[in-house]
Amino acid sequence: MAIEQTLVPAFVNFLYDGTELTIVDANISLCFTNGCSFEESMTEKGPKGYMLRKGTFVDQKGDIFVKISKSGDAEADKTITNLTNIAKNITKSEDPSDYAKSIVVNFSDPGEEKFFDVSFSGYLKNFNIAPNNSGNDFTAYIAEFKVFDPLTIKLS
Repeated sequence: MAIEQTLVPAFVNFLYDGTELTIVDANISLCFTNGCSFEESMTEKGPKGYMLRKGTFVDQKGDIFVKISKSGDAEADKTITNLTNIAKNITKSEDPSDYAKSIVVNFSDPGEEKFFDVSFSGYLKNFNIAPNNSGNDFTAYIAEFKVFDPLTIKLS
């Protein structure tokens, strides 16, 4: 009989355009959607095919939200400063290459063995202070990353 296990990341390693961002106590939310409608139909050679329904389009989106606590850790503070600077500069840019940065998120278990990777071409859309609803004494920030090119999304 197989044993079911839930993998909870103990360590999250985040790379933004080759720069490692140290995130302590990260809360990460990943959402990738591929909304579209297909119809089953016969192809000209006989076998069944699935064609995109007429009048619809493929809506591909990807969002990653990372909650970062300002806990006094020097590396986390450096990450917050880096993300603040990136967020300020991205809104001023009209260069498409600024919106197509390589982003990689690695999840590791308590033994620091990687068990899941997400990579895509995207950018930091927002970086704001999170509302403090939990009564926690630490200031928290929410970083919102957007997928620039859905064809680059790789889950491994």
